[in-house]
Amino acid sequence: MNITILSIDIKTVPTAKGSYQTADVAYKNNSFQGKVEGKKVMSFGATKDSFATLAQAQPGQTYEVTIVKNDKGYNDWVSMAQAVPGAASPVATPQAGAAGKAPAASPRSTYETPEERANRQVLIVRQSSLSSAATVLTAGAKTPPSAQAVVDLAKVFEAYVFGTEANTDDGSIGAMQSDEFPDVS
Repeated sequence: MNITILSIDIKTVPTAKGSYQTADVAYKNNSFQGKVEGKKVMSFGATKDSFATLAQAQPGQTYEVTIVKNDKGYNDWVSMAQAVPGAASPVATPQAGAAGKAPAASPRSTYETPEERANRQVLIVRQSSLSSAATVLTAGAKTPPSAQAVVDLAKVFEAYVFGTEANTDDGSIGAMQSDEFPDVS
């Protein structure tokens, strides 16, 4: 992982047997879209070497960090080496665009468009209407209702929810008369 140090706060923590030190590091993760993150590195155990490097590090310096997952499932920074200036980082950062290079493509939005949201709402209402129609038609019935009877009653419920007319001119139950709600079937 390639990081740029933003700040380091080294603290001494007293214990019953003495003390140890921690380094609270704020850094920019150059390997993950320049996201600002934080990490606590201890002066003992697997992170001992990284702590020694951080004790000498200055804000603005860039490092390559080797990460190993420990037996408890946490990521330990087991070693750090100062990155060579001008070397390409694994992922283009937003600053690369300011230096004359093309910026990385923006991630595609995963949010629904208003049209997709409206279509999804229609589908939810239709599903609920079908369920309600099946419940109404099976209550007290000696034989199961036909699929067409369930769909016809569901269209009445759906039309009621959307405030449209479901009956045709001949009085039979028909399709919705509104173009507001697209047919997504």
